Amino acid sequence: MSEDAASPTERALTAVLDLADNGALLFQGGGLVCVRASARAAELIGLPRDAILGRPRAELVAAIAAGDDASARALGELAQVGSAETRREVVTLRAEPPRFVEWATAPAGDGATPGRVDVLIDRTAERALREEVARLLSKMAETALVDEVTGLANRRHFEAEIDREHRRSQRAWASYAIARVDVDGMGKLNDELGRDVADKLLRRVGEELKVARREYDLVARWENDELVVLLPGIDVPAVKGVLARSLGAMRDAARALAGREVTFCTGVALWIPPSMETAGDIFTRAGTALTAAQLMGAGSFEIDATLADWKDDTGAG
Repeated sequence: MSEDAASPTERALTAVLDLADNGALLFQGGGLVCVRASARAAELIGLPRDAILGRPRAELVAAIAAGDDASARALGELAQVGSAETRREVVTLRAEPPRFVEWATAPAGDGATPGRVDVLIDRTAERALREEVARLLSKMAETALVDEVTGLANRRHFEAEIDREHRRSQRAWASYAIARVDVDGMGKLNDELGRDVADKLLRRVGEELKVARREYDLVARWENDELVVLLPGIDVPAVKGVLARSLGAMRDAARALAGREVTFCTGVALWIPPSMETAGDIFTRAGTALTAAQLMGAGSFEIDATLADWKDDTGAG
């Protein structure tokens, strides 16, 4: 039935429906043909009201799926709902722009005159808000674990990970290492190059350290110009290989950016079972090794493997 053919009473009823915030569709007769459609329903569906009125309910519902599988299935369920059944689905409709709609349907009328009323509630803004909140929460969680200068994991993240790795290594009876890497003469570089360039240099060498590491190693900024690396499941020869490769890439990147030679002092400590040491003990030993390297001079490299009593003799630093 078109709007022009409707009686004054019918037009008045349609006008009342148009005042509602939610969309409404009324179906009557054995074929459940649409006899009322509010303007809001037409907007949400994405069809002119004249294209809705007079259409069988199953045909109309099946025609407005947005194309995604979940919505198509949900609309299919709505189209096939039993005569005495009440149903509610959340679907995406292919209006422009697409609408995320809660669609409820319930029987209406008496047994002699079958009917059904469908109510459409626009949830698009609510869904967008939930998605934005989820995005912001994810970003906040990510930011809380990332150093804003280098983009590496921050101290908080690293502390949590070394505790986790220590427990895992105890269970697996496997060694691991912590490396502490300090940029030699960073204060002088700050003065000569400026803070912005020095920060860029730290970020660049951090990126190179991250690229050159093994996939499961964690690189973080500890504080100031010190970077730290957690190296699970590793022994002394592997530590030497990983860090020699990493430090070489870092020197090349720093030289290209600063226009001069930049060196790094590195201290490493290994946890080797059996041991009663904590993750904090290993980190402290790595700090002691770093201090020893710094006392030896710029570009020095020291490993404290405790049981191995090993010192670098390959020029890895």
